[in-house]
Amino acid sequence: MSKNDETADGGSLNGENERPLRISDLEKISGVGRSTIHYYLREGLLSPPKRTGKTMAYYDYGHVKELSEIKRLQEEGYPISFIRNMASDEPSRSGDSIEVVETPKSDRRQQIMDKAVEIFARKGYHQTNVTEIAKAVGVGHSTFYLYFPSKMALFMECVDDVFQAMFADVWEEIKGEKNPIRRLNRRGKVVLKSHPQFIDMMNVLKSIEEDDPPLERKKREIYNSIVEPCRRDLSRAIEMGLIPDTDVEIAAHLVVGFLESAWLLMRMNGDYTVDRILDTMSSMTFAGGTAPEKRPAKKATK
Repeated sequence: MSKNDETADGGSLNGENERPLRISDLEKISGVGRSTIHYYLREGLLSPPKRTGKTMAYYDYGHVKELSEIKRLQEEGYPISFIRNMASDEPSRSGDSIEVVETPKSDRRQQIMDKAVEIFARKGYHQTNVTEIAKAVGVGHSTFYLYFPSKMALFMECVDDVFQAMFADVWEEIKGEKNPIRRLNRRGKVVLKSHPQFIDMMNVLKSIEEDDPPLERKKREIYNSIVEPCRRDLSRAIEMGLIPDTDVEIAAHLVVGFLESAWLLMRMNGDYTVDRILDTMSSMTFAGGTAPEKRPAKKATK
């Protein structure tokens, strides 16, 4: 039985117990709190339960599997927005009160987002206004507000859109690489070569100083989703003896900061290519990460 087939209380998900579950049962079996379960339902990450009344709902072991998968994806660094999109691609599994239908973005909506990314990246958030974006796309204010309720709502969707495109390409590029240092190097190449606008949007996101809880959550969600895969690769590299033992939390943040600085360096001087910069980072910081036999593997501690 795989790890994902086990519940938080050591039970099995392989059909041994198919009785309906109350939310208190689901909490106990999955190890996920009630408020978090409700949040996942609102966000469309979790299939709706079977409702027998306004205040009565029943879950099943399929929901336990879904919660286990959501936790796994979060631990791997995927943001909620990315997991939500993955969930929307799957047909509704259970429940008869809600049916989620994924509709493609209209061409006009995507045009607004594409142009907004360019302008936000060039001018920053505060220096960009709705009039400028609408004019660049060739639509009026009224048309703009048919698609987005505010500039902030547009910006948040732009960040998600850019991040999801970058994340998908990163995964395709590195999924077959077993060497954690080479994985880090490939992550950097995908970001710097294929998605430079992501660095721009990250810089814009960090520059916004507004007392806005959703914005602060978005900042943490996106940044943590970049740092966490780096932290895992660095931890694995230490276990394999590729690099000396170090504080992986600090090191992961330094790697992300390096990518941001690398993009600025390439803009300032065209002689600094992606390969040249990443090779320098590897040789200085990770000793190339190509010879796991050079150092003994780190012994597991009890």
